[in-house]
Amino acid sequence: MQSRRYRLLAVTFIAPSFLVILAVVIFPLLYSLSLSFMHWDALFPGRQFVGFRNFIQAFQDKRFLLSFVHTGVLLFSIVGLEFLIGFIIALALLEEFYLHKVVTALFILPVTVIPTVAGFMWKLIFDAQYGPLNHVLSILLQRDIQYTWLAQTSTAYLSIIVTDVWQWTPFMILVLLAGLVSLPRDVLEAAEMDGASGWQKVRLIIIPMLRRVATVAVLLRSLDTLKLFDIIFAMTQGGPGTSTETLSYYIYRNGFEYFRMGYTASLSYIALAIVSIVVLLLFGRLEE
Repeated sequence: MQSRRYRLLAVTFIAPSFLVILAVVIFPLLYSLSLSFMHWDALFPGRQFVGFRNFIQAFQDKRFLLSFVHTGVLLFSIVGLEFLIGFIIALALLEEFYLHKVVTALFILPVTVIPTVAGFMWKLIFDAQYGPLNHVLSILLQRDIQYTWLAQTSTAYLSIIVTDVWQWTPFMILVLLAGLVSLPRDVLEAAEMDGASGWQKVRLIIIPMLRRVATVAVLLRSLDTLKLFDIIFAMTQGGPGTSTETLSYYIYRNGFEYFRMGYTASLSYIALAIVSIVVLLLFGRLEE
């Protein structure tokens, strides 16, 4: 009798949380999954069941496949640079120096900026006519520079990468610095006594011992970059043309500009599958 009362009490406490999860997670997932098998244009009444036609169409959609390539290019460029710069700065911050805490706090500041605000801020910096970047280049080169950074494909990519690296490298610094601080000091001191150089300590001791922390940091940033939207929306809107259109931005356009709701739902599930594969691969690295 008492155990039954405990079970009822447990269910009473769990039920509200379960209902919230059902309302905000499970139901939207199931509803959007059902939409992915429908042909539904929000501008016209009625829906039609089309089975897997939306998914087949997605893999025949050159623009969707290109958005996947754009996302991959940005993913490897951004996460690679953030890890490399973050690791170097984290190693430097590991050593105590004058104004150490102030410098560390300054490195963290970009993370506190809202991504959309960061995008608009850097869009102003790269502005062809009024941006400070062209103004500084004009002074240095002693001639008028009005280069359209966001109107050229190569420099539009570079602008997005610079903006994201500026904002999110501090996150990588914090995670890697926390990992470095937690490393056993006696191992490093023993390596110094054995005559190991700074590079040998980094390559043979620090990097292998930091592997799990580094994998977690790369995993978190990879997930964020696969969903990259804010900066694209603020800076290029996928342009010039569709050359910087990412998965998230193409899905947004299909849903909120073209109103192809069924097709948008199918694209979202393909993107979810891609993200899940990346997560599984990186988690596999953690278990090695």
